[in-house]
Amino acid sequence: TSRGPASREGTDVNKTLTRERENLFRAIDAVLQAVEPGQLRAVAYLRVSTEEQRKGYGIAYTGKRVARHIAKKGWALVDIFADEGVSGTLDHHQRPDLKELLALARQTPRPFDVVCVYEERAIGRRDKAFWPWVWKLEDEYGIFTAVVKGDYDNTTDDGRSRMRKAQDRAEDELVTLRDRTQGGVQEKAEEGGHPGGVAPYGYRIENQGVRGESRLVLDMGEKDEAYPTLHRAWRYLVEDGKEPGEIESILSAEGHPGPSGKGWPRGSLRHVLSGRAILEVRREFRD
Repeated sequence: TSRGPASREGTDVNKTLTRERENLFRAIDAVLQAVEPGQLRAVAYLRVSTEEQRKGYGIAYTGKRVARHIAKKGWALVDIFADEGVSGTLDHHQRPDLKELLALARQTPRPFDVVCVYEERAIGRRDKAFWPWVWKLEDEYGIFTAVVKGDYDNTTDDGRSRMRKAQDRAEDELVTLRDRTQGGVQEKAEEGGHPGGVAPYGYRIENQGVRGESRLVLDMGEKDEAYPTLHRAWRYLVEDGKEPGEIESILSAEGHPGPSGKGWPRGSLRHVLSGRAILEVRREFRD
């Protein structure tokens, strides 16, 4: 009753698979097996964030371990779902493969008995992303969730307790990571540094990439057209009484680069001229 990885060929999902993901599906496809009478049917759910991918922990890394765990348990691996480069803070309906997994779980007869993940973070890193779909599977469909790292599942009170504690730790880690990251950005801004992002029109980032030394400064270089362009726009606006949209068309036609380095899209001139970065030579960060 399950699709199986091979049945994804020709779908929109398959078109977006990375080479790593395709190789994993091929490997999993090779170990898919016929279900023996009384044997539990398991699907693998894999989720890795973009940051985890950069560290080398892609879906191939976790997928092989999940497949080995399922084999060790004596379960039949019948399908695999993988949300690659997807944050654990997203709800289940915002993750394409997890959304598809839950849709299949609603089928009658039930297509699988266990959802196997490598670690709790694959389920979610916030309470509202973690518990709803885990408990929905158990309460409504009789489908349980097993965790490879730690070798437990929610078929017992002890397993449920371990899962709750693990989720609390995962969310605490997320809060700590966010506080460290945002705290560093806040401190940098308070010291007058550039907190990140694109420089406002008419500015450049001095010492860009130098830790603790990057600053926003007025870009008054000989090749810079920002200030002559702004003065020209101001004269059109104040002296000639032209509308901002008309001025944007003129500047674009004359080849003056806008904030994106190309032309002047509708609304961009008003945004630049009315911003505090131009009017007051001041940039606010988090009020």
